[in-house]
Amino acid sequence: MREWNQRPKEVKYLFNPAFCGRVLYAMVAEYQKNTSRALPFPLVYLILPLVLPKQTRERISSKTQLMNWVQANQALMYNYGKRANDLISITNEALELMLQTGMLRLTDMGEIERNPNMKSLSKIKFIDSEVSDCLNKAEHVARWFASAGKVETIYFCLGVRP
Repeated sequence: MREWNQRPKEVKYLFNPAFCGRVLYAMVAEYQKNTSRALPFPLVYLILPLVLPKQTRERISSKTQLMNWVQANQALMYNYGKRANDLISITNEALELMLQTGMLRLTDMGEIERNPNMKSLSKIKFIDSEVSDCLNKAEHVARWFASAGKVETIYFCLGVRP
């Protein structure tokens, strides 16, 4: 990944670590809420390539299970593995920011959890409709992951090789 000051303006806006970190936070918090467990670390790399592209985000529905959704949206998922790989450094930057600010933390088992000592981030403050949609869809995906089972199953279902 290029240094921050050498990135195109569009990349800075879309992949802003604060925004991407907020999306990660929404997923981690919702996953914890649904499972009473921290998020397995490898799952953090799957959220941004699902919710950032508008075409994919618009199709995410909590009315279906993950495997059924993937089968029904194969055209959208065609290049998902490459998208996930391309966003690893962006995800790392966002995760680093959330860890440094203390909003998220790593458990002794290497999982990611919301820091219970920090005030929760608002779902409505300082956001527009598109950001709100990203956060809501991140929560939908977290519920999918919570009910889908093992990390390996989720990676396989999405066509990603670790």
